[in-house]
Parts: sequence; C-alpha cells; structure tokens
Amino acid sequence: MTATPRRATYRHGNLKSAALKAATRLVAASGHEQLSLREVADAVGVAHRSLYNHFADREALLDAVAAGAYTRLAAILVKAGTPGDYTAKYVRFALANRALYTLMTSRPHATMKHNPPLQAAVHKVIAQAMRIFCQDIESPAERRRAVMKVYITLYGGISLYAAGVLDQPSERALIAELSAMNAGM
Repeated sequence: MTATPRRATYRHGNLKSAALKAATRLVAASGHEQLSLREVADAVGVAHRSLYNHFADREALLDAVAAGAYTRLAAILVKAGTPGDYTAKYVRFALANRALYTLMTSRPHATMKHNPPLQAAVHKVIAQAMRIFCQDIESPAERRRAVMKVYITLYGGISLYAAGVLDQPSERALIAELSAMNAGM
C-alpha cells in the first residue's frame, strides 16, 4: 500500500475518522500485531505525532478499531431471528474479517470498564445474543451463563476452524455444527 503524501499545511477535516478508516484497512490486510501509529499516519498523510491528539497510544487506536468492528457485527446480528441465523451471521462475519475478528477477541475484558466506547460496542453484540438465546431464561446468572456458552462455542469453533484443526469440510458445515451446539442454549 502506498503512503499518501504529507500535506504542507495543517490537515483540515476529521483526522480521527481518517485514521480509524486507515487503521481498519491496515488491520484487515495485515493483522493488528505489527500495526504502528507511524504506519497509520503515513497512510493518511500526517506526522505520526498528530495521531496522539486523538489516541493516547497504539492500544487506544486498536481499541477504537475493535469498537468499530463490534458495532458493525452488532448491526449484522440485529437482523438475526433465530439461534441458527445468529450463529451463521456471527461465523460469516468472523471468517470474512479474520484479522479484525482476531483484534476484536484480543481486547482484554478487564480493561473494558476503562474504555466506555469499546465496552458499549461489545455490549451491543451481547445484547443481540441475549435477545436470541435467552428469551425464556429469567435468572440474570443463567442468562449470563447461556451467553458465555454461546460465545465459548463460537470462539472455539471459529478459532479451531481458522487454524485448520477442526475437521469441517466447509464454512457451511461449520455453521451447521455450531448451530446444532447452540440450539439448546
């Protein structure tokens, strides 16, 4: 990817939005592990120090990219009507956006309470799982447990499939197997 030439004048416009879009593209293309603020700054044509006006550090930028991805996933899951539909939409998103999904699942839950935008985005996805999988569950503890089972199943299945460890012949077969596992939730 070629870098955008730096501007000679102060960048007018929404640098934060441009940086998030560039970072999302870079993560989708190469993963988040090696992403740097300098690389993102080069992609939008500004000095890397300019990004510190919008993101405290690299981790803050990655959190913002993950929040955007969770928000996109939640918007897809809103359209799910059944456990099987939810599972299919979730798995398709994860497999079509593997590098973003890896970033999303790398964000430590313990730090989310210090990052309200990321926490809110994650809760949008969880709210959709609760809507689909917890309709007949009264107890908050049981609702939490049911959602955890769904996500443990999805994360494990997707991770094993993506690594080539899980013996499923296709994405469709993976979705069918995970849907069957989640049907009783």
